[in-house]
Amino acid sequence: MDGSSSRRVAAGVGLIALVVVAGWADWSFGWLDYAFDFIAHQFYEVPMLARIRRPSQLVLLRWHLTIGLLTGAVGLIVSPRLGREARLALAIFWLGYAIRAAAWICGGNVPLVPGDSSHYLEVARSVYRGEGPVKHYVESFFNDYPRIRSNEGVLDDWATPLDAYVRAAVYRLVGVVPGESFDATVAVGKATSFVINLLAFPALYGLARRRFGPRIALASIGVLAILPVHAIYAGFVLRESLVALTAILAVWTITEVWNSARAKSALGWTLVAGLCGGLAILARNTGLALAAASGLNALVNLRRRPLLIALWVGITLLVIAPWGWATYKEYGRPFYSYTNLFEYNFSWTVHHYEQGNTRPEQFYTAANAPEIVRVKIKSLIIIAVYSTMIVGLPLAAGYLSRLRNGRNEPGRDVDWLSATIFLVFVAATVKSIADVTQVAQLGRYYLPVYLVMIPTAAAGVLAWLDRLNVDRRAFGWLAATYVALLWADPTWAYDASWFQKPFQLHWTALRETADWIKEHPDAVPPDARIMTWFPWEMRVAADRPTVLMPRNYSAARIEEVARQYGVTHILWGSFEPPEHVDPESWGPYLEGVRTSVGLTQNKELFRSSPRQLYPVRLYRLR
Repeated sequence: MDGSSSRRVAAGVGLIALVVVAGWADWSFGWLDYAFDFIAHQFYEVPMLARIRRPSQLVLLRWHLTIGLLTGAVGLIVSPRLGREARLALAIFWLGYAIRAAAWICGGNVPLVPGDSSHYLEVARSVYRGEGPVKHYVESFFNDYPRIRSNEGVLDDWATPLDAYVRAAVYRLVGVVPGESFDATVAVGKATSFVINLLAFPALYGLARRRFGPRIALASIGVLAILPVHAIYAGFVLRESLVALTAILAVWTITEVWNSARAKSALGWTLVAGLCGGLAILARNTGLALAAASGLNALVNLRRRPLLIALWVGITLLVIAPWGWATYKEYGRPFYSYTNLFEYNFSWTVHHYEQGNTRPEQFYTAANAPEIVRVKIKSLIIIAVYSTMIVGLPLAAGYLSRLRNGRNEPGRDVDWLSATIFLVFVAATVKSIADVTQVAQLGRYYLPVYLVMIPTAAAGVLAWLDRLNVDRRAFGWLAATYVALLWADPTWAYDASWFQKPFQLHWTALRETADWIKEHPDAVPPDARIMTWFPWEMRVAADRPTVLMPRNYSAARIEEVARQYGVTHILWGSFEPPEHVDPESWGPYLEGVRTSVGLTQNKELFRSSPRQLYPVRLYRLR
């Protein structure tokens, strides 16, 4: 063993000793609490928000410090037995873990993207209970949901079902019953996202190494490790990590099909590719665009083996057929989602307070033509600018350089496949988006595209550096500059704003009300239907069917929806005031709406604790 190896082993042993001593000191004196408070206060300027997050953050900090330091120590100890490539790959993976653990700790153990996260928890719980991928609330007025009036779950018409089945399987595996403990439910939901997020590392490494070689594979996962748009989703109860993983696997397996020389090998990869392609679609319906792009490339790369194309298409269709049939029976259209109606409305939020346009002829009119053209042009500009911001200018330039100069280089098929996928995504966006605020969430929807483009971009950057004969000693400075460029301003990713948003201040009153509801089933029985501003959160917290309160603050509209769905209770409060509202008139106006709906004091069942920023009151309507 040489001196360098001995020093790494000694450092690993010392790190284990440090963990033991630090753990004992924390158990005896609680020093980590004080250290955490000192550091956290440098970032949190809202004391109430810090108090809500702090308990779960301390738990997460202790777990991740222990896991991270121990895995780092083990890595150092075993490093002499590993080759250089393996050591670098493990070091990059550890760095990626540390960044993602820090993001999870910052967010705490409360859903950061409230409605979306609660939706995934709700549908996963339904799957766990054997009901299938259904929800028990009304979140959109595009459609009527008779099953809600019958106190039954309605087939999910927002998200495809793979995420729900994966989370339900994890709940079953770890022995946690979703809904019994809110904290445990969220913790397992976030841990599921975290593990799936980390699985993208070996998947991307495998794809890049098979098609480009070890150097570009290491560079690819190095980019992935520090890419903010992927790192933040590790601690969110969202499907983004699953969508990214299935996209990488779908691309990897289809490229293996057309690169297999032996018939048996090609056949085996075709079966796997069909499965992965179907799973990518079931992870999010944008997987349809990925499958379409893969099919276009397959027509070129497999033109002499059409039976493999047919088999791949057949397996993919077989995987997605059950969901296509279920949505067709329920909604009259395979893979139906109410988000498909967003393309007929200039504001996607219209479904929160009224029906809006549901037919093309209502939207594509001569009067709307100028605005439609403006939105489409602006969408293209946002895609170009935001994409460069999200992956960084060097990576974007490297990608274009590789497409131009990478002829006869390994991985050329992946270059053109990723480019095709990007173009199909852009075409689908321009066709389907009528509200530019949806395009502003680009990092979320284009995440799988960016990840499959990384190996090509990394190859372009490395080739560019080689042509310039850049001294390797400068690589560290270049990497540091790139990292600083990526993390300079997190406005590139829509969901990153949830780290600063004070929404978690709503949770205190909502959870307090939910606990009271569970303790008083006589006052709010299991079949009660509660109208609330936050139907997603209250459904998860209180385990009662919920109905979205129309967000136009109209007493007549509230009464109309209450009659439509047989609402029995109303949770009043925790509102989001409209922009540019006059504070002097807002309070009296809301009181007028409340009394118009008939929510008088004699109907009040529960009131949240005083001195909360977002208080609520629960009323019996009938």
